[in-house]
Amino acid sequence: MDVDVLMPVITASGEEAVVTAWFVDEGGHCATGQLIAEVQAEKVSADVEATAAGRVVQRVEVNQPVPQGNPICRITDSAEGPSHVPPPAAPAALEPTVAGKPVAASPAAKRLARELGVDLTDVVGSGPGGRITESDVRQATTVAPVGGGLRAVIARNMRRSHAETAAVTLHHTVDFGSDVPTRVTASIVKTVAEVLPAHPHMNGYRHGDVFEAADVAQVAVAIQTDEGLVAPVIRDAVRRSLEEVDADIRRLADLATARELSAEHFEGGTFTVTNLGVYGIDGFTPIINLPQVAVLGVGAIRRVPVIDRAGEVTAGHQMVLSLTFDHAFVDGAPAAAFLRDVGVALTR
Repeated sequence: MDVDVLMPVITASGEEAVVTAWFVDEGGHCATGQLIAEVQAEKVSADVEATAAGRVVQRVEVNQPVPQGNPICRITDSAEGPSHVPPPAAPAALEPTVAGKPVAASPAAKRLARELGVDLTDVVGSGPGGRITESDVRQATTVAPVGGGLRAVIARNMRRSHAETAAVTLHHTVDFGSDVPTRVTASIVKTVAEVLPAHPHMNGYRHGDVFEAADVAQVAVAIQTDEGLVAPVIRDAVRRSLEEVDADIRRLADLATARELSAEHFEGGTFTVTNLGVYGIDGFTPIINLPQVAVLGVGAIRRVPVIDRAGEVTAGHQMVLSLTFDHAFVDGAPAAAFLRDVGVALTR
């Protein structure tokens, strides 16, 4: 009996993921429960175990996008296997060697090398004892992973958001006066979580043409890594202190950099905050993080001249917030009211 092994659903069914490594050769034997592959969607990794004993055939290529829930290989108990099985491929998970000795490389460097198609035997390591680092792998190639592999998955998801949403962006200037907030991203994440319950039309998920409001606001925060943006969720920001929210953002940023985020870090997000103010950007048009219906962009805090109530010119501090929302689910006035309320809450 033949059994299809499916791409795990680790972000959303139908969204594409890739196999980053095979641990069983084409035509090789496996036991039930044996680890046979590593897969990744966006920046979420998962292991795939054999659901039956037999021979692994019809493997998809490493870094070939596959919709989550679709087959990535087949396990057959036939001695010959299906007649249309392709010829055995080179083992994807074998460690590279030089003169019979394994190449010393960090796990992250090995994974990056697989993604970029870099032969580690041609890379000179700069780490302790000649160990190959991620930086060494990047320097060994001028070909970025755009147009293939994981970056292609990210690109498809961004295009999908652009194509499937009636995106509109509103900009609002927040005037802080002389009181410049500390921990800007954490302050906005916590404020958004506090304001969202009064605006349920902004807080939730889309299911086709239907919007489902969430019971609790769970705000995701966009974090830049060397290979793209990720948006893990800051849990229960409303009931946590500003210091705790800030510490959690830093913790998740460290995990993202180390590529140690798992599916649970992304589950349940109802709204996303992305801060480009640290790069000196004022206003921009952030892309909605599907299946959510809105995302808030944060600009830089600028020291500017302002006119006070007495008509005098004084020094103040202002920041632009950019709200992108799906007009198919949210009208302009309610979106504007939410953005206004966030600005008011930030300056209390």
